[in-house]
Amino acid sequence: MKTIGLIANFKKDQAAEAVKHVASLAAGMGFTVLSDARTASLCPMIRACEVPSFCAMGAESVVVLGGDGTMLDASHQLVGQHLPMMGLNIGSLGYLTSVEEWQFGEALQQLREDRYAVSRRSALAITIRSPQGGCATLPDALNDVVVNHGASAHAVELALLLDEKPVATFICDGIIVATPTGSTAYSLSAGGPILLPDARALVISLICPHSLTSRPLVVPDTARIAIRPTVCDVPMIVSSDGRDEQPLSVGDRVDIVRSPHDVPVIELHGYNPCDVLRRKLRWGGR
Repeated sequence: MKTIGLIANFKKDQAAEAVKHVASLAAGMGFTVLSDARTASLCPMIRACEVPSFCAMGAESVVVLGGDGTMLDASHQLVGQHLPMMGLNIGSLGYLTSVEEWQFGEALQQLREDRYAVSRRSALAITIRSPQGGCATLPDALNDVVVNHGASAHAVELALLLDEKPVATFICDGIIVATPTGSTAYSLSAGGPILLPDARALVISLICPHSLTSRPLVVPDTARIAIRPTVCDVPMIVSSDGRDEQPLSVGDRVDIVRSPHDVPVIELHGYNPCDVLRRKLRWGGR
């Protein structure tokens, strides 16, 4: 590999120094580094190039400096370019951005020598249909799709269907449909299970259900999931990765299926997702 794109989250205090550090390491290994004008202005070794043009300018992968949220933003910015992403963590948790600062040099060296694997992460396609026949879509979700009551404190009533068969109608604050990648995000906070990245499954988790018997549901990633608001006195929303949103009303229907477009994520030689869980969740600790 000879050319990489670089996306950095400048909301992180250490972003500018991290950009300079990574650019210096990459230049020393013979990489051509592409990034947007703001990032390129920090370092003469970076060639200015806006993100939508990375692929056309010869980028073979994209290095993302930030946290997991930055990786989600990057996946949305890179739609259609099919460039694998590698996350370098300058955030906090870092499930997706699992490469820590002390590993930056080794990570870039593995890229240079093509000593890595690409994990094809499943994403979710979202369609919103209205009773009047209207149809809208949201960008594919790498983490999760959430249907909830928005800013209101009122519970709502949501009907869940799998492959056009009714599951149940829930009184709750909302429903999360998560990919394996997103199983360690909002779904985990709502009590959902952790899926390994290559699992062929999705997780459906309820947000604050008004029932002690409601539990998360794991379904095949071939399932066609539908969510319909049946009772709601407040504005509702459906969101993709917590970013793009669409309002919902009673009678609307949200259809969720696995997208035909997976998101390629670089895994370094020797990567083990359970190592990340031990570090981040303190598994096995006392």
